[in-house]
Amino acid sequence: MKNILIIRRDNIGDLVCTTPLIEGVKIAYPDAKVYLLINSVNQDVVKNNPNVEKVFVYKKAKHKAKGETTLGIYFERLMIFLQLRRIKFDAAILANPVPCKYSLRLAKMAGVKHIIGADLGKPEITRAFRKEDFRGKHQVEYTFSYLSAITDKNIPIPPVRIYLSEDERQAATQRLKTLLPEGGSRICAVHFSNRREKSSWPLEHYAEIIRRLTADPHTAVLIFWSPQGTLAPDDIGDQKRAELLLEQCQNGRVALYPTASVRELLAAFDLCDLVICSDGGQMHLAAALDKDQVVFFGETSQEEWHPWSGKYQILQAESGNCGDIPIEDVWRSIEAMK
Repeated sequence: MKNILIIRRDNIGDLVCTTPLIEGVKIAYPDAKVYLLINSVNQDVVKNNPNVEKVFVYKKAKHKAKGETTLGIYFERLMIFLQLRRIKFDAAILANPVPCKYSLRLAKMAGVKHIIGADLGKPEITRAFRKEDFRGKHQVEYTFSYLSAITDKNIPIPPVRIYLSEDERQAATQRLKTLLPEGGSRICAVHFSNRREKSSWPLEHYAEIIRRLTADPHTAVLIFWSPQGTLAPDDIGDQKRAELLLEQCQNGRVALYPTASVRELLAAFDLCDLVICSDGGQMHLAAALDKDQVVFFGETSQEEWHPWSGKYQILQAESGNCGDIPIEDVWRSIEAMK
């Protein structure tokens, strides 16, 4: 195979969990060119990925920025598909492990004849995966199963990976020196945002954990949250809550770390020894950096969505509501990660 297209049109964590498949395709076909078709929300996940020849990014109409028109977005998308059709793909992998008619539509618009994906009962999917064809129990394993459609090689599943540039690392290091002039030999990240209410832990509980962490004079804490527009153009973010959390901590070794992009968040996480967060994109980003984590799970399946890489402790209440997780349980998990 010379040209392979991988389509993943959903969220940040989903694309992180697809990076082992991307690497696996390149291992199976070292001389092949791997192209990605993804949406604008998750494009930062695959920036600098050495296994990818080119990334095609389309924008969903619901994610249009101020001043953009729906017609303009559809025109840009048309231009993308004209480029894709010129490449002449040997295969397209619809990397979502559940049936997705929209991904199939994208593959057809790209002119691909050999399409691999979850069974939709449609003849256009030339290698349809049924439930029993997927291996393992984790999202990474499900997605990696598609590799068997194009190779008989027994390739071990790689870690999830994200690639930072040296410039990104240096910029984050300089910023850290400004934010935490007192320093700290151990840096902990606290990312408290989650768009699902049941996956959110109370702000005052986070404050107590931060106070306990900074009782150690060698530990500093960076507070992260979802910036405005991360989830949708009208999303206001959690900055006010972050400021309230900082007020409750009253410590020079605690600082807010606002981020304007996924890349900025990644570079900052890269400086941290421990990430405390809830299940979601931020957890998968930390896993892609092989970070130790303490993670709050709401109603999400641990078996299917736990961090694929790095050491971790998961906390989940029987109720499925993170608000029911006691502070002491969280503290014991943090201590266990030392």
